[in-house]
Amino acid sequence: MSRSIKSFPHTNWTVRLARVTALCAATLLVMTWTGQHAVAETPYDTGVKLFKEGKFALALASFAAAEAGGKRDANIYYYEALCNHQLRDYVKARQRYEYILSKFPTSDAAILARQALGQHEQKPDVTVKASDNEEPETTTIPFSRYPTGSHIFVRVLVNGEPVVVMLDTGASVTVFPQSVLDKNGIKTKSIKNAVRMEGVGGETSAAATRLNIQFGEINQMIAAVIQDDAIKGSAADYPLLGQSFLSYFNYEINYRSNTVKLTRIKPSAASATAPKRAVATSSRDPNVVPFTRDGGNLSVVVKVNGRECDMIFDTGAANINFSDKSISGLGLNVPVNARRQNSMGVGGSREGYGFVLDEVQFGPIVRHKVRASMATYSGINKPLLGYSFLEGTVFTVDNEKRVIRFSE
Repeated sequence: MSRSIKSFPHTNWTVRLARVTALCAATLLVMTWTGQHAVAETPYDTGVKLFKEGKFALALASFAAAEAGGKRDANIYYYEALCNHQLRDYVKARQRYEYILSKFPTSDAAILARQALGQHEQKPDVTVKASDNEEPETTTIPFSRYPTGSHIFVRVLVNGEPVVVMLDTGASVTVFPQSVLDKNGIKTKSIKNAVRMEGVGGETSAAATRLNIQFGEINQMIAAVIQDDAIKGSAADYPLLGQSFLSYFNYEINYRSNTVKLTRIKPSAASATAPKRAVATSSRDPNVVPFTRDGGNLSVVVKVNGRECDMIFDTGAANINFSDKSISGLGLNVPVNARRQNSMGVGGSREGYGFVLDEVQFGPIVRHKVRASMATYSGINKPLLGYSFLEGTVFTVDNEKRVIRFSE
């Protein structure tokens, strides 16, 4: 989505407003459509439909007609604010946001209005470029860890439809269960059984397709795969936003503020991530750790109980996860008091064990008593470095220099 503010003063508020429009629009679309009933289309319904189609001036006229008909609703005023912003009438947009806060202070729309006005504690941060044809290069949006407590969930637009996805640095491709696409009315042209996928749960086939992902205010057309999840447990529980999207960006994941920041990298640098085994950049800074590309994944060197081990850097893993082969190759034994559990992932689930590692070191970070798990008969060729180690950190994956930078 292109952004330009040449015609308006570069005030702090104008920039903040430009920073949050796409996220707030996606949130309100979910809020609105879930509350509608199968009745004759009203001016408000027509306005929402036109807004989704990008016909903002016509949408404004429909919302005005709804007001003229006596409808007084915070969502109407919020959509009017969004339409005015898209039409670059920032003064009217701000007036509508402030009106919502004064008349509907406890509404869902008021939460979004505060965010647009810069009064929310998690303010998306977009650098708006002063070019009519160039979209923003940087965007930051908040993420949630509900319901798992460890995984990163963000709201994006998939072919224009709002969908919650799990950001997964350990997924070499972006994965969508077929039921999620069907539920959200997302139509795709796909090649059936074109891809074989391997994960913690085993191997499965999937269809290949292409999707447009809008993350904050950045759009990217990517390759993706679709899993048939008609049989329960045969696919991932959530859509996975993986490296087929993330490799286009340098990205910061902040587990303290619960935000993800993307910065688009130059095309020449993006192409450098394509080789299956790329050479990492060396650094003397202890907070900067190199990685290499193993297929589409980020491969890093981690010390486990003093022994070096190649692992996949994986925000989609709740723990440090081993296969039975990888744990024996490291010379580790599953403790006799380990608890039995199932490990879930692409391809379904595997029985295994949960236990605790005495010490794990990666770059400048040393953790003790780190949660880990082992899945029997798992096909993963390297252990996964997951949330039980990464919890509370702030790091940037620099795909241009092929390093991970940890912040203090």
